Amino acid sequence: MDSDHPHIVIRRRWRPGETLFLLGPGGVGKSTLGRELAQRLSWPLIDLDLAFCEELELIGPFIAAHGYERYRAENLALANRLTTASTAPSIFVTSSGFLASPPQSADRASARRIVAAGYGITLLPSLDIDIATAVVVERQLARGFRPRAGIGRAQVSRALSDLS
Repeated sequence: MDSDHPHIVIRRRWRPGETLFLLGPGGVGKSTLGRELAQRLSWPLIDLDLAFCEELELIGPFIAAHGYERYRAENLALANRLTTASTAPSIFVTSSGFLASPPQSADRASARRIVAAGYGITLLPSLDIDIATAVVVERQLARGFRPRAGIGRAQVSRALSDLS
């Protein structure tokens, strides 16, 4: 997708004062956009990855020690605590795996409830799922991430499809 021509789908209008939730896979610019929006709006920035590292542990070592499912559960619990504690509108940058739980699970429903309390904006590198998958995988590998066993392009494609 050409960044000069973003594709925007508005499912409902943003209501002034609603927290903005930035969603999407890793490497699409959620944190960068979040910092810029927070500065321009003079709103607090909550970056879930940074909060996880500050309050629990660095993400990589945590996953290595406890597994991805425990990370995902702790991440969701932290998001719930942070949004519940926030009394003012903010820019909330979700982690790349924020909606990674199975589509019909209680965790997915919980994550969706959190986002529904504000206004969700999903960032993707392309609307073409094959291009988006290739870009996300390339960016993650360039950042030093290695896929978990059993995770391949098909699983990434399915996860990206779930975001739209």
